[in-house]
Amino acid sequence: MGKIWCTDWPWRMIQTNLRETDMADINAAQFVEELKKFHATVVMINTAGIIASYKTGLPYQFQSRYLTGDSLETIIDACHREGIRVIARTDFSKVRRPVYEEHPEWAYRTADGRIVDYNGDVHVCPNGGYQQEYSLKIIEEVVKKLDIDGIFCNMSGFQVKDYSYNYYGICHCNSCKWLFRERFGLELPLKEDMKDPVYRKYKVFQRECTDKQNQKLLSFMRKLNPDIAVKGADFERMESNTEYKRPLPHWQYSASSNTRCIRGTGETGIVPSNTTVDFIGFFYRQIGVSPAMQELRMWQNLANLGGVDYYLIGRLDNHMDRRGYEGIKNVFRFHKEHETLLQGLRSCAKVLLVRRELWGDSKEERGWIRALTENHILFDEIRKKEFGDADLSGYQMVLLPNIRYLSDQEARKLDHYAEEGGTVLATGQSGFYTEDFEARDENALECMGMDGGYFVREDMVSSMLLIKEEEKEIFHRFKDTELAAIGDQFVFSRFRPDVETYLSLIPPHPIGPPERCYYEQVTEIPGIVRAPFGKGRGIFIPWLAGELFYEGGYDNTMMFMSDVLEELCGLTSSAPELTPMVEVTAGKKTGCTAVFLVNTTGHFGTSFYEPIPVMDAQVTIETDFEPKSVKSLNTKDNVEFVYENGRVAFTVKKLEAFEMIVMEAGSV
Repeated sequence: MGKIWCTDWPWRMIQTNLRETDMADINAAQFVEELKKFHATVVMINTAGIIASYKTGLPYQFQSRYLTGDSLETIIDACHREGIRVIARTDFSKVRRPVYEEHPEWAYRTADGRIVDYNGDVHVCPNGGYQQEYSLKIIEEVVKKLDIDGIFCNMSGFQVKDYSYNYYGICHCNSCKWLFRERFGLELPLKEDMKDPVYRKYKVFQRECTDKQNQKLLSFMRKLNPDIAVKGADFERMESNTEYKRPLPHWQYSASSNTRCIRGTGETGIVPSNTTVDFIGFFYRQIGVSPAMQELRMWQNLANLGGVDYYLIGRLDNHMDRRGYEGIKNVFRFHKEHETLLQGLRSCAKVLLVRRELWGDSKEERGWIRALTENHILFDEIRKKEFGDADLSGYQMVLLPNIRYLSDQEARKLDHYAEEGGTVLATGQSGFYTEDFEARDENALECMGMDGGYFVREDMVSSMLLIKEEEKEIFHRFKDTELAAIGDQFVFSRFRPDVETYLSLIPPHPIGPPERCYYEQVTEIPGIVRAPFGKGRGIFIPWLAGELFYEGGYDNTMMFMSDVLEELCGLTSSAPELTPMVEVTAGKKTGCTAVFLVNTTGHFGTSFYEPIPVMDAQVTIETDFEPKSVKSLNTKDNVEFVYENGRVAFTVKKLEAFEMIVMEAGSV
């Protein structure tokens, strides 16, 4: 199969998540004109599943009763005439109550046999007949009736909560019971508990069912029409969103991290599309978040070599909170002006951070993402499921932030990478479990320098690490302090005699009253270990520095992480004098290197405001060539630079929200 259309498409997408009533008076010409104001090249439109937004001939798909405006066929034709691709949004996670009444076997069931009926929409199970069979009939009808360019299936997988976040537990429908019993010879677990061996089997079951269904859909689509882009295979989509009463802090690097994680090492060719969700959350879908937050997310998407993507409820013309439009249009306009330059850029990063999954990144992952970002170390991210096929040869370091579950193959890949000269940095319980969630007797990674078993304590709060005077040459940020906090968890293990150990564990000790707040014991247990391995090394941190920093933001923890990255891992900052509140990323292609600066100073507490200008931002970037020109795409001016030993140093005199600096081997 050749390249699909989205591979080289300038990706500026808007998802108009149309309500049923939006179809009552929708006007195709106006719909397209609104998209054109944003310079959109892709639009996602509600099409099928729970509600059909077109005239369906299928008995078990509810047709909207509001189809009195222009038809979906007319809207798609109007989009195509203006060069706008159309992705059909489908949702097969629920059926209307009358459909359930005719096919109760399709429904999700609680352990005691109850269904979930949310405002007349009944949850269905991925293993039931609706998702396994009938959804394909609906998709086939959509493809035959509508000239769509792509398909997106919303809320696929095992859903255990409703829109109000009420929790119902593991599905116990007859299909799940039978399949799980057939696969493992066991009854379904009653609750989600990783200490339960049956639940660990269930996690494997979920993964296998999901992978099988995704492959089934992809194969079906390729046979039906190979030119239609499929979410998860040709493009991947993630969200930067908020929610009412969601635990804080806000994840200010959501868009950057999501885009990087989808893009991975850039080998898959998949289009990374992270959308900025316009609204506060499920409870307030018509009210937008801060325009500054929306624009920040969009610049982050662009700066991390992804498409730009905006998602709102309703239509652009009748949306009741349009405050974010100006900023969104600003980013879309910039992308349009420079789409040729942006196309084909590959990351300049020398560090690869492994994430467990796309949805649900951990606190440990987020803390290390902050540490790398705020130290201005260029890095990529990758989902663990794609790590096995990734080319690591261009990376100086691979970071495993508490990536517990590793297969033998993944562990050998990392060991080989270290043997060949790379650095593997692992934290917490990385490598202590198999890919099927079972505990190992020993760590899977030989490069960590461990010798024998291990045990984990979760009650280490108040314990600390002592930095000795002779260690301050490496941990130089601790010039005026001798201690580092470590949080709750610590992994105890034995190590080979050739490892280098740093920092000494002080066990938990009294925390009150003040008169008794002192320790009397300093152990020889190290707080970090560096193990030589072939031409490279493994570095093991037996506690969760990333989690501690993400939750508390303590500079004590950031000092430790910064010294580890700089001194023990040998990484170089691209902007050591620049404020941590500016993100720096870079991409390259033949004869061109692009540097992006994103100003995050507007993030203040729980709010996002317009960023404060940053003056004299100094950056140094490696290039494969000596530039003939360095130019700002904001001011259109040439930028003074110094080239020396394969590195280009320049200064952005005034950074507003965003800047893109382009270095080219030839004249501009």
